Amino acid sequence: MKGRFFPLVAVLAFLPFLLAMGVLSGESSPDKIPTPAKKFTATFIDQTDVITECIDVSIEGGTFIEGKRGEGTYAIPFENIQSIRLQRTEDKLKGLVTLRDGSTLDLSLSKNQKAYGRTQYGTFQIRLEDLKKMIIAEGPKKRK
Repeated sequence: MKGRFFPLVAVLAFLPFLLAMGVLSGESSPDKIPTPAKKFTATFIDQTDVITECIDVSIEGGTFIEGKRGEGTYAIPFENIQSIRLQRTEDKLKGLVTLRDGSTLDLSLSKNQKAYGRTQYGTFQIRLEDLKKMIIAEGPKKRK
């Protein structure tokens, strides 16, 4: 009889741990976004022309955009970027990066990356493929 109840006791003993792992692996809470080390503000314009002003802006927690150009991978810090115009196709996301010196750079971007920020209403997150344009304010902003 002991042999029959051992598997049941073992499952019941580990059940709380298994349930907790399910909670940890789910979607992150919308009020918890990455807080970047450098503070930037940006204006986001999505594919439906909705404009959102944000502070504490990041892409996946970083203050740079990363993309491919040819066979190389570029990482351009927000300090050097004036705006990013995004254009999605069926299988690709193209970013036309306008630098502060007026030059431009075409990059192939990851559709799955998200941009984050804080608005006057709460937190904000959007997939890069859902953006039309991102305008970055000049220089990091200092916190008060």
